[in-house]
Amino acid sequence: MEIERDPKKRGAGKTVLVVDDNAAIRKMLASAFLSDGFKTCGEAENGKEAVELAKQIKPDVITLDLSMPVMNGITAASKLRRHFPTTPIILFTLYGDSVSKAAASEAGVSLVL
Repeated sequence: MEIERDPKKRGAGKTVLVVDDNAAIRKMLASAFLSDGFKTCGEAENGKEAVELAKQIKPDVITLDLSMPVMNGITAASKLRRHFPTTPIILFTLYGDSVSKAAASEAGVSLVL
């Protein structure tokens, strides 16, 4: 999905990759990023799709769900970090207490929400 950009918005002209197995959450996050000026929002429903899509769209920011089929957020973050060493990776989860900060950091996650 792509929209016109407003230079006053924080994400002006940037690309985000939203990864979540729940389509409603994916759409909600994509809408939030696009309304903040992001030009392009790629969407994937699992970590494996995310790695493949990220190589194509080269995102400026990546959001990952922790718990997904095929490849979870921690594993995906580790693989994405190898290709995108400086791109912020945000791990979204309802199970924040179960995420080890050390494991998330080791995988290359920038922030756990």
